[in-house]
Amino acid sequence: MFHRVCLAVIPITLLSTAPASGETLQPIKNWVVDYRDDQCLASRDYGNPDKPITLGVRPSPNGETYELLVRQPHYGPSYAMELKAAVDFGKGPIKAWLLSYASADHKSNLYQFRISAEEMSQAKSASTVTVDPSGSPSITFALKSMPELLQSLQACTADLESYWNANGDKDGSIATPAKGDIRSVFSADDYPDVALQLEQSGSTQFLLLIDEKGAVAGCHTLKPSGIPVLDAMGCQVITKRAKLSPARDKQGKAVRSTLTTPPVKWSLE
Repeated sequence: MFHRVCLAVIPITLLSTAPASGETLQPIKNWVVDYRDDQCLASRDYGNPDKPITLGVRPSPNGETYELLVRQPHYGPSYAMELKAAVDFGKGPIKAWLLSYASADHKSNLYQFRISAEEMSQAKSASTVTVDPSGSPSITFALKSMPELLQSLQACTADLESYWNANGDKDGSIATPAKGDIRSVFSADDYPDVALQLEQSGSTQFLLLIDEKGAVAGCHTLKPSGIPVLDAMGCQVITKRAKLSPARDKQGKAVRSTLTTPPVKWSLE
């Protein structure tokens, strides 16, 4: 199931690395939809080919939420930061918290913004999307071929669900579900510093992809807390520490599966 798909041939346009105020960045490459074993990710480069700004779209495995990702070619914060932000498809700003952090190689700054599938549906008829982080310049991207892109991501998500036997309890491919105590892997030391400073709390529920050995191969926010740094830390802790018993079929063979966690509550009590 895993392959890359290019969509919408667009002529290359040369722009400066940093967009001027009010300028709409034009794409310099096609959309690329990357079918991975743990996620579906669409990305497209904009602006200067030497130092492009990348726009990404990543749906959750169940398709209920989407992440918009923006990668800029300059140094990002060493630790994840939360910023008040908005995303606008031309129908008014969608306000929430934005997570800002450095890439693994520390050469890029990334913005991560989560919206609902209903909000993402505005992109089908939108000509632009503007990401507006508080305290930083807004960035506007030209949108093209969005109906085709969203359709491709939906197809990828369906393949992902099939690969991980998401409906195994209904179609009979899973006789015994994966099991494990998720909440016991957390400690008070896991509370993110930025959330402590801002006195933020909340509850997050995760969708896990469990391989045949019981390892967490993928973690996705199913019901966000509204505080991105809490959601991101939750996935980080679970992926590193959780040890589960894998799901099994009717013959007792270990198989891939999904697992919805109980709510993980972050409290300042």
